Amino acid sequence: MEFKHIRHIFLDLDNTIWDFSGNSRRILQEIYLRFDLATHGIQQFEHFHHHYHLHNSLLWKAYKQGSRTKEEVRNLRFRLALHDLGIPNSYLSDQLADYYIEHTKQVKDLVPGAMEVLTQLSERYPLHIITNGFDEVQFFKINNSGIGHFFQTVTTAESAGVLKPDPIIFQTALQSAGSKAEESLYIGDSPEADGHGALDVGMEFIWFNYTGEENTYSFKHTVDSLPALLPLLNGA
Repeated sequence: MEFKHIRHIFLDLDNTIWDFSGNSRRILQEIYLRFDLATHGIQQFEHFHHHYHLHNSLLWKAYKQGSRTKEEVRNLRFRLALHDLGIPNSYLSDQLADYYIEHTKQVKDLVPGAMEVLTQLSERYPLHIITNGFDEVQFFKINNSGIGHFFQTVTTAESAGVLKPDPIIFQTALQSAGSKAEESLYIGDSPEADGHGALDVGMEFIWFNYTGEENTYSFKHTVDSLPALLPLLNGA
């Protein structure tokens, strides 16, 4: 009965509902083959994936700090990855960037159990999304994956003007939903962006720890799969 007071549930999108890691890897594999990167000297896909992931993480961190723009994140992650691998080809990197943006959002794979969990939770709670992703990509993914009808509101970093864990994006989402923080639950995979952000504004938080990371954050509630949410919330 711990969540009996909850009236609204907010969820992260990427790697909480939509399988970002799996879908991104799938498109990067397509890119590696379609653009025949082996003939450019990248003999193994994993080398390409490693350098892309490295620069994507660094650029997203810079974007969150306000020192990089959305366009720079989209383009430089491929340009820098190719440069690391001895291919200083900006024309090719721009092609890869365009392909990635256009095709990743079209993949429909969800985190295992997502559809079942959303179906059951939506029968009891108004559901909402809070996401740091780019507007045009996130809304396309939500609708293309067939989950748009589950959510009453979607709050993005672009619409709020700040990224999680900034309190403003959570406060914006609460206002849009007409909900109070103390009556709201947030579910997400990022300890920093999701966990600390939600708790700092007074929301309840469940950490979706799908990677099995050690809980050094002292979060009270964690699950390692989406279906594990149902016993917690159906008994509320």
